[in-house]
Amino acid sequence: MADRAKKISELTALTAPSSDDLLVIVDSPSSNAITKKVTVSNFFNNTAANVTISNTFYLTANNILISKNTTPANSTSIAASVKGTFWFDTDYIYVATANGTIKRAALSTF
Repeated sequence: MADRAKKISELTALTAPSSDDLLVIVDSPSSNAITKKVTVSNFFNNTAANVTISNTFYLTANNILISKNTTPANSTSIAASVKGTFWFDTDYIYVATANGTIKRAALSTF
């Protein structure tokens, strides 16, 4: 069987990629396009996402993971705290309820 390149539309759809699966990247999609590859793990470990959302936004997900935890020293300790920012540690969830104002809620097992 001859090995031939496939069109994107001919590839098998994948709903649960593993960390070593490859993503296809097209650099400068023009007539001189260069196709590259990156593993799923490297792509997501090296990608920062800063998202600003205006108006109403609904997020539906099975899981949301926030991996950076921080403990503010007091209710105004993080000078750059912006309303809506939140932090967590093993005992509390902290929320900036206004710019420069942080409140916390205790966590308990259930």
